[in-house]
Amino acid sequence: MNHRKISDNTYAVRLSPGDDVVQALTQFAGENHTGGAIWGIGSILWAELGYFDIHRKIYIKKRFDEEMEILSLMGNITLKDGEPLVHIHAVLGRADYSTIGGHLFAGEVSATCEIIIHAWNIDEISRKPDEQFELALWNL
Repeated sequence: MNHRKISDNTYAVRLSPGDDVVQALTQFAGENHTGGAIWGIGSILWAELGYFDIHRKIYIKKRFDEEMEILSLMGNITLKDGEPLVHIHAVLGRADYSTIGGHLFAGEVSATCEIIIHAWNIDEISRKPDEQFELALWNL
């Protein structure tokens, strides 16, 4: 992973082959003590995606073992229990030009993943448990 601060509150982050997208961004947030909004594109070798079933109050996860383009990666970095939490969703393009998407739990970069982070002080937005959905939601 390489990164450069390109303005007072914006970083360009390039993930390398073999990096896990979520782990690398979590590491970046911890090392730079920053939260923020995330946008990105790139390619991956596999991905674990999920969606939240509001009735059962659990994420349904599925792993996709195929090379795919990251057509859209967006989300945020906040604090949960004092630690950075990366919450991102992805739309992924398959070799047959169809797409899949959902909450990205993990994914291994193949060629690259180029991400822009519009940063804020990570201490500004934390998460707290929500009783209705049993999720850690923004505490504003």
